[in-house]
This record gives sequence, structure tokens and C-alpha cells, in this order.
Amino acid sequence: MENIETLALKPIKEWYGAIVEIPTQLIKPDPGNLRQEFDEEDLVDLGKNMESIGQLDEIIVFPIIQGNNTWAGFFDLHDGERRWRAANLVGRSTLRAKIVPRPSNDELLYKKISRVLQTRSLLPEKKVAGLEKALVELSIINKPEVWESYRERLGGGQEWPQLVRVLLLAPKVRETMEKGLINFTIAQSIGRLPTEKQMQIAEYVIVNKINGRFLSTQMVPYMLEYPDATPAQAFEHTRVGDWRQYTRSPYTRDHQPPINERVESFLETCVKWERAWEVLVHTGLVHDIEGDPNLEYRLSDAARRIAERARALAERIAKLRSDYAHPSEISDTLALHDGDGKLLS
Repeated sequence: MENIETLALKPIKEWYGAIVEIPTQLIKPDPGNLRQEFDEEDLVDLGKNMESIGQLDEIIVFPIIQGNNTWAGFFDLHDGERRWRAANLVGRSTLRAKIVPRPSNDELLYKKISRVLQTRSLLPEKKVAGLEKALVELSIINKPEVWESYRERLGGGQEWPQLVRVLLLAPKVRETMEKGLINFTIAQSIGRLPTEKQMQIAEYVIVNKINGRFLSTQMVPYMLEYPDATPAQAFEHTRVGDWRQYTRSPYTRDHQPPINERVESFLETCVKWERAWEVLVHTGLVHDIEGDPNLEYRLSDAARRIAERARALAERIAKLRSDYAHPSEISDTLALHDGDGKLLS
């Protein structure tokens, strides 16, 4: 590893590829970094970790060149801002860095947006803003038909379709999301609908406080299958949760399946939930999502809603058999057990 003083005596073209300990005060972070929010406690922990076991990976920098092709005395940070911020917080004076040539403007942009889109802990609203900024800088914001061709270079992963749907929302619907009246989950679900329907469903969701999961899995699919349906009709026809069963069954829309078939269908759904519970608990998936606020919220919200509906169903059944049912049977019905019969808390 070279010394910064020795390196400074060489022509700049010989710097590239060198690994050097660089004083942190000579490193300038990218002012155009699309990610501007960092958890300070997390950074302090990272800094202490570097102090304890050393810096595991080099940051990447490129020299700032003056007009006469000489070094200006500073480096621009290309990759490793978290490590740079952490080092400053704990008073670390130098960082090990790899020096590379300055990338082209497009390469820098691809790097910036990829870093944003691939940061798991970043809120999807921030990713939408970052992607929009990149599309503007690439001069293709008004050419959505070509966005997909940039997906890989911009680092678009599984969230890409949802991000694009939000960018293509009707302006007034997008504004409701930016004001916090609807969240990202609701906004991207609304984005699946024709533009002329979007504000109508957004207003219905806000006024009636519709749950995002119910909207995305029930109401929006219903409105896609029945384009002439109003939001109120979609809500009424989907709130019982079996509208798909009727549209796909051999029975006409005016006739429901026999009661035993409807019960069997419900019980099959319950089995699917039990299997999903096994995946969550017994495979350790609950622990795997720790630290991801979005996934933690989605799973806890789903579990809460299932528990609420299970309790409501148990109470209604208990009322039907009130002549011989004991009140304690309600709580017994709601208890969750593992495969050995032990209660799961």
C-alpha cells in the first residue's frame, strides 16, 4: 500500500489502481448523492467496529483535477459514504481507499441511483424521488416507453414495477402521496388502474380509510376485472373475500355454490394460512426480516388483521351456539398452537 506523500510525487495517470491511506479531511462526499439521510447511531456503531477490527473494504475515490491537469489536493468520494461518515464521527483520521479515474457523468448517475434503489432500509418514497431525478437527468422523464431499457443499468430490482407505477400516477394522486394522505403501497396499487379511475379510488380510500393490503389484493383486482365498477361497488363485492371464487366457479353469478363447498373453500384457505405460519415461524423468516421496517410492518399488519377477523368470526359462531357454548370457548378457539400442542405467544 502506497503512502499519499509518495504518490503525490508521481504523475496522476500512475495513481489509478493504487491503494492508499487517505486523510479523511481530503475526501469530499458527493453533494449530488441521492441518499442524504443516514442513521447516526448506526454510523457510530460502524465507526467503532472499524476502530475495533479495522476497515474491511476500501472506499473508492477519484482525484479532483485542476484545469492544468494537476491534482487539486482533494479526492471525490465515489463509493463508501457511510464508512467516511462513520470515520468522522469516531475521530478516525484516515481511510484506506482505492483510487480510480473519474467516471463519465452517466456512469456516476447510474452508480448513484443503483445505490438508492438497492438500499433495503430506504423508504420506497425516497426511491421514487431518486429514480425520478435520474430519469430527468437522462432526459427521458417524458419517455416512459424507454424506461425499461434502463432498468438494469439503474439497478432496478423487484421494486421497479411499483416505482414506475407511482411515477406514472395521475398528478393529483401523486400529490396525495407526497402529502402523506396515502402511503406508497396504496399509491402503487392505484397505479395499476386507468388514469381516469385513479383519483376516484384515491378519494374513496382516504375517506373510508381502506387498508392498503385489502386495496391491492381485492379492490384493485376487482376493478381491473370489472372496469365499469365504482370504488363503492368494488368494496361491497370484495369485502367478504370470495368474489374470485364465484367468478371462476361453474355456477352462474345468480347462484352460490352449495354451503358445504363454501365451507370447504374457507377451510382450504385456513390451511394455506397455517402453512404460511409455519414458513414464518419454523423456518426463521421472522428473524430474517429484522431490521427491514417495511417488511416488519407488512407482516405484523397482516398478522393483526387476520387475528382481528378470526376473533370476529369466532364471536359470531359463539353467538349462534350460545344456548350450549361456554364463553371460554371463544378464547380457546383463538389460541394458536404449534405442532406439539403448545401455545405460541
